[in-house]
Amino acid sequence: MTPNIFGERFYGNRTAAWHIIGYVSQEDQQAVEALEIIGGYNIYKRPVVVNLNGSQQEVGDYALVRSAVKDDPKEIIFGYCTKQYNILQPAEICKSFDENVKQPVETLGMLGKGEKLFLTWKLPEIDVNGDPVETYGFVASGYDGKFGSSLSIVTTRVVCQNTFNIAISESESKSSREIGRGRVWGGKHNSNNALRDLGIWMEHVQDKALQKVNETKNSFITMAEYSINSTSTLADILFQVYPDPQMLPKDYPLKLRDEKQNKIDQLIETARKDRNAVDELFSGQGTSITSDAWGLFNSVTEYENWGRMTKKPAEYSIIMGNRSNTMSKAYNVINSYIKSN
Repeated sequence: MTPNIFGERFYGNRTAAWHIIGYVSQEDQQAVEALEIIGGYNIYKRPVVVNLNGSQQEVGDYALVRSAVKDDPKEIIFGYCTKQYNILQPAEICKSFDENVKQPVETLGMLGKGEKLFLTWKLPEIDVNGDPVETYGFVASGYDGKFGSSLSIVTTRVVCQNTFNIAISESESKSSREIGRGRVWGGKHNSNNALRDLGIWMEHVQDKALQKVNETKNSFITMAEYSINSTSTLADILFQVYPDPQMLPKDYPLKLRDEKQNKIDQLIETARKDRNAVDELFSGQGTSITSDAWGLFNSVTEYENWGRMTKKPAEYSIIMGNRSNTMSKAYNVINSYIKSN
């Protein structure tokens, strides 16, 4: 997939993106500074006019028009909207970020011809036994009259169209919300307070992240301190993460029973293989796996991220599909087990 970056309008803090487009700074920059480096633009709302009975008349709708820029010297229409539609200009978003978050911008970029903008910043990193757990604040804004503005907490460093899509999917995933990530604010097109609210929520996310990092770190540290040296404990936890399906009820129709039982048998075999695969990783085949609950959690994530075969694109399943749900479930199961024992 192409990066779909608008010209060279990508900024990265210290780390280049895979597409090697845009500008990478070796020093922390504010968002306004980053926007000046890569080049911004304005979006205008102009009345739509038709020729009616020989005269030009406004129809009540408006066109969303991107200003001309040096490398694309003609204005372009992104979409249409109503009079109430409120535009969050790129420069306004960057200024609000600097004023409210007061952190270096991690990535900043525009997609397509500029119809979408993304901005990310690093939230406090959690380190458990040398394993970093990174999350990002993610602002997305659209200018086509359909895609709105949002703020999310994600694990994806957005650098292109594909990672933008992955971060959006992650923000909408139920499993992400269950472990403290996902979308935290969405702006309505007709709100006059959208820019103000975005700034307040960005500040809130940063403040809460500082608090949450200690809570999450404590949870991971607790995992790291809980040794698992009993095969029965390991089997119990894995069975809760990868349970067998329910057996057929006695009153299930006889003519359908064999067909349904075959499917159940296949699911039982799949669950058994999943448990065995994680068991093998935890028992020595995994990457730097420790013999504790933290190691078991990492065994599950290693298997779901790298070991499981799937017909769907890996990034989809990991971010918002069954693999994502399983990793969230493992986190909850392991923590619940520790608390009850």
